[in-house]
Amino acid sequence: MRLSEAELEIMEQIWKLGRPVTAAELAGPLQQKGWKPTTLLTFLARMAAKGALKVEKRGKQNVYTACVSSEQYRAAEAQELLTKLYSGSVKSMVAALYDGKALSGDQLDELRDWLETR
Repeated sequence: MRLSEAELEIMEQIWKLGRPVTAAELAGPLQQKGWKPTTLLTFLARMAAKGALKVEKRGKQNVYTACVSSEQYRAAEAQELLTKLYSGSVKSMVAALYDGKALSGDQLDELRDWLETR
């Protein structure tokens, strides 16, 4: 399941709240986006169709629950990126980050420490 940038922003809010939510509850935190209520509802419907959200009718409102955790989604996206750009090679990815000066010495030390504890 791939989420667009806007859909991911919505999921971030749902994960942050950590419980089933209504569109009205999401509208407040996403207010700065300038979306109309119908735009948010369209995104929620698309996300439900993709299997990212479960929708339950409660009275007159729909309640949305995340079907995947933040950790599960990030792990799947990381694996997709690794496969797509680096043919599944973690070494190639880290080398690209290192050669591109994207990793600091502190970050390399942190990575080394993390690997040693595994």
